[in-house]
Amino acid sequence: MPLADPAEMRLTGIVDDVALDEIELADGRRMTIRTTTVEDGELIRALYEELTVDDRHRRFFGAFRPRSEWCRRWASIGERGGFGVIATVLDPDGSEVAAGEAGYALREDGDGDLAVTVATTWRGWLGPYLLDVLISHAAEVGIANLQADVLLENGPMLSMLRRRDPVAMGHDEGVVRLSIGTTGTTPTWPPKDDRPRVLIEIAGRRWSGEGQADQEGLATAICSGPGGRVRHGCPVLEGGRCPLADGADAILMLLDPDDERSQRLVESHRRYAPGRPVLVRAAPGSSADGDVADPCVEVAGDGTAAVAQLLSLIGQRS
Repeated sequence: MPLADPAEMRLTGIVDDVALDEIELADGRRMTIRTTTVEDGELIRALYEELTVDDRHRRFFGAFRPRSEWCRRWASIGERGGFGVIATVLDPDGSEVAAGEAGYALREDGDGDLAVTVATTWRGWLGPYLLDVLISHAAEVGIANLQADVLLENGPMLSMLRRRDPVAMGHDEGVVRLSIGTTGTTPTWPPKDDRPRVLIEIAGRRWSGEGQADQEGLATAICSGPGGRVRHGCPVLEGGRCPLADGADAILMLLDPDDERSQRLVESHRRYAPGRPVLVRAAPGSSADGDVADPCVEVAGDGTAAVAQLLSLIGQRS
């Protein structure tokens, strides 16, 4: 089936609380994108019914087949502070069918919790487009971040989110929780999570101590460092500020200590927040100009030992 010409795609914005977008398709039809209401429950259920078992597993983490009541509740997420959007086209017989849907629910920590589902025919561009609609709406209503639990085997969803330079907020049995910012190039800390905050910078966004850190009551955000960003460079290295670094109670640097970019990051972290613990694999010397107040701390280990060290240092600051 012909896909849309990207040049004809446009996001018209939020009008009277309704996302009103139209996309001219190459075959002359139009795709309509609008906010969902409870009446869209059956369209969404029909979309889910067409998914393969693998698709449902990636969307629902199992072979769950949503019933009409579940779909109506998801379609009416806007009534509970979230936001939902559906993309529809007309079949040759005049019936409306769902090409895809996306939405986010409000989380207790103040962020949004997103999900995206696209019919097989429309994959490749519609998912990222719907995600952009969610990001635009969330930013407009003051939600700084959207998070998603994603199976590590779900390559398409991981790829879509990685293009937006996410950070990992945690892992659990084959699942990663990723967070993307809605207003800047880097997400921020969830506004209603009042736990002590530790920014971890490590290639691959995977740290062996994150489970222990969570058990000890620490909030962690795991950044892949400047080498792992896709769309934007590291804001600190480009002369800006990183909201995760600015809001952290401690920073754990597990990047290559011999990399020039890592060394610049360390110096920036020390310069912007003197007195905040910065743990590194190997403690560097003083800065060239000698105006950085506190030296870095050499990390004792990558996992449990590092968590104990972080707790000790954060405790010393309180």
